[in-house]
Amino acid sequence: MPEFTQEELNLVYLYDPGNLRGLIYELRSMMGVLMPDEKELHDLTESTIRKVEKLTRADYKALCETCSPEDCLLNFSLGFDQEMTDTSNDTEE
Repeated sequence: MPEFTQEELNLVYLYDPGNLRGLIYELRSMMGVLMPDEKELHDLTESTIRKVEKLTRADYKALCETCSPEDCLLNFSLGFDQEMTDTSNDTEE
């Protein structure tokens, strides 16, 4: 079975409908709505699909057993380098 990165496992966890063909379909569908500036997510999804396509049914079942909420910590970066602060009450003087 191919080695999946944590980010790839996150995608599997998020898009897996419960069967191998459905997972590939959902990942490809998601890629179809990505914006041009989402190249990193596009590349990650492409890599995930290539690995998923190599899985046997037994491999898929084993992968699903390892891809639980506890194992697939949803730690996607939102692209913010700094801590977000609430500025809704800021006023210009």
